[in-house]
Amino acid sequence: MIKSIQNSEHYKWGQNCDGWHLLRSDNLSVIEELMPNGSSEALHYHRQAQQVFYVLSGKATFEINGEVKIVSENESIHIPNNTLHKVANKEMNDLSFLVISQPKSHGDRVDIIDYTEELKSHIKTLNIEWLEKYFKVEDIDVLQLSNPKEEILDKEGYIYYAKYQEKIVGTVSLLKVENGVYELAKMAVTDSVQGLGIGNALMLHCFNEAKRLGIHKLILYSNRGLSSAIHLYLKYGFKEIEMEAGHYERANIKMEKII
Repeated sequence: MIKSIQNSEHYKWGQNCDGWHLLRSDNLSVIEELMPNGSSEALHYHRQAQQVFYVLSGKATFEINGEVKIVSENESIHIPNNTLHKVANKEMNDLSFLVISQPKSHGDRVDIIDYTEELKSHIKTLNIEWLEKYFKVEDIDVLQLSNPKEEILDKEGYIYYAKYQEKIVGTVSLLKVENGVYELAKMAVTDSVQGLGIGNALMLHCFNEAKRLGIHKLILYSNRGLSSAIHLYLKYGFKEIEMEAGHYERANIKMEKII
């Protein structure tokens, strides 16, 4: 069958954007999408699907792992799986493009979003779940997790969430220590989605945000018993440094990463 937007399944998404399924199968998806001026999608990655975007008209502004790429009419860009990205239309005219996914991308997406007051409870729920599994909840945890706006955001910190299948499943925070130095903290991913790369994505997002915000050093506190976590930190360039006493009872290692 010859397909076009006139005879294909249509849906709305994002900020009044349109999509048409030109081909919809488990192994391959071809969609034509239309984004009006000023629209943007959420930062996200696909666990399995790789994608090719081909611009039909207009100009697409991509953010890919913290870098901006401009794709013009009759140009394409490849997005490998597990790559943080989003597309926006910052031009005056509509943006039209094809997005080809292999395998299909629907149901395969993890969004990275900012904290909002509507989502306040999740930072506490996720962290309490993690702390009670491995350690205990300390007084400083109760203070920060119960009052994230006052104790983190109002002190020039940042909170990010991971959303999968419409549920908040992970979180991480950047806590200001001093100008240019922040603590990577309050990272937790619920047990039901372990293995989807969410911890990696949250950490990479923090690195990208640190560069954007002019942060030159990240520190973290952990416990040597969390061997998988320590391995992850070393993989991403953290190095052990001398730890002061009295920060967290559960911490017995301090690490830093120069951005």
